[in-house]
Amino acid sequence: MSSHEIPAAELAALDAHWRAANYLAVGQIYLMANPLLTEPLRPEHIKPRLLGHWG
Repeated sequence: MSSHEIPAAELAALDAHWRAANYLAVGQIYLMANPLLTEPLRPEHIKPRLLGHWG
């Protein structure tokens, strides 16, 4: 292994962290309720109008 290679375990942990961060970001942007998907996703869980920094 060269000095530029990332160990597989560290790469897997980084990938899991990245996916979790993306999941949280999408939940904050699009969902009004049920962010942990404790029940099947329904249309009423989704924000009707997305308002962000420029909206």
